[in-house]
Amino acid sequence: MKNKVLVLGVGNTILSDEGAGVHLARRLPAEELPPNVEIQDGGTQGLELLAYMEDVAKLIIIDCVKAGTEPGSIFRFEPDSVDVIPKKYKISFHDLGIYDFIRLAQAMGTLPPTIIFGIEPAKIDWGEELSPQVEAKMDKLKAFVLGEIHAGLKNLRASV
Repeated sequence: MKNKVLVLGVGNTILSDEGAGVHLARRLPAEELPPNVEIQDGGTQGLELLAYMEDVAKLIIIDCVKAGTEPGSIFRFEPDSVDVIPKKYKISFHDLGIYDFIRLAQAMGTLPPTIIFGIEPAKIDWGEELSPQVEAKMDKLKAFVLGEIHAGLKNLRASV
């Protein structure tokens, strides 16, 4: 029985805001979370992320999303809405990105219910620190992710 909520922070932490998902994933263990919530630093992995899907009842992905909006803007969407995002928007900066991972997991039947949170970068350049614009929104992004975690746990309890 799948009983885990997995939060997967992805991105490249040496490219400033591109690493926002990983930065947030590294901050989440400081929160008091139940034992069936797993936080993973997915880094720039692509298809290797499939290995994390065992026993996952809900997946929450955090990544950088270049949509041409105000830096620090936060997006929440489901995998099926990724197709409607215009091609000029960059969902992920990784070689084989989240989009590829999601589509393959769907094709394999291993993708659990999934929510993706993205944050608009201000700076994609060498550096390990987040830009001030993105850093200023990290607490808000964390609150959204925590809300999604708790909603996922509530749904798990309701289905048992």
